[in-house]
Amino acid sequence: MSVQDSAFSLLAKIIKVISLKNIAIWSFAALVVLVGYTVFENRGPLVSYLVNGPTINAPSIIGFKVSSASQARVKQLVDIDDLINSIVIMNADIRNNRRVPLYWYSDDVSVQKTLDGTYAGLYGGIPLFTAEEKNNENVVGVINGEFACSEYAAGNTAVFPGLLSRMPFICRASLPPYYGQFSGFVAISLNRKPSPDELIVLKSETLSISTEIFFRDIVPSQHISKYDK
Repeated sequence: MSVQDSAFSLLAKIIKVISLKNIAIWSFAALVVLVGYTVFENRGPLVSYLVNGPTINAPSIIGFKVSSASQARVKQLVDIDDLINSIVIMNADIRNNRRVPLYWYSDDVSVQKTLDGTYAGLYGGIPLFTAEEKNNENVVGVINGEFACSEYAAGNTAVFPGLLSRMPFICRASLPPYYGQFSGFVAISLNRKPSPDELIVLKSETLSISTEIFFRDIVPSQHISKYDK
């Protein structure tokens, strides 16, 4: 190989090395710019993450009011069924561990007075989960959309405090009566333990009321759809 050929070969290698180096530098610079732009565009969430840590996607409270039609439906069921002592409609906020009584009714004047004294003005609600293990089991049950009944003492004092002698048995159903959109629950106090046949009827009526309240009162509050009140 001549000196001239060697010189051209060396020059070609130098140009190739310089070109690859430039490509690498420009690619790295472009990557830095892209990352910097992404960070700048998402600076709010990133700062929040660094300051407050990761966000836990827990269900939050879904505020709603029990309509007059739903109240009338609850009253009708309590008044015509001798088995039922009272019904309480609870809103629930899992994130802040609160249950908020929205509406309650009993055809027993003394029980109604006790419920009024317990719930009236209780806008901040009461704890959803407590130190009582059975209460927490009941709460998990309604979150999962279960309908269940149990004796008063089995975790029900948080809903019906001091009323053991008046309502020995309590049933609960989720709002709505299925898993996925938990907004609260319906608690029904009974004058006695229901028979198997009575329990079937009671479950049907409770799930019906829960469904009606969900579509009549809860869904419109979230602007999902309309329901004729």
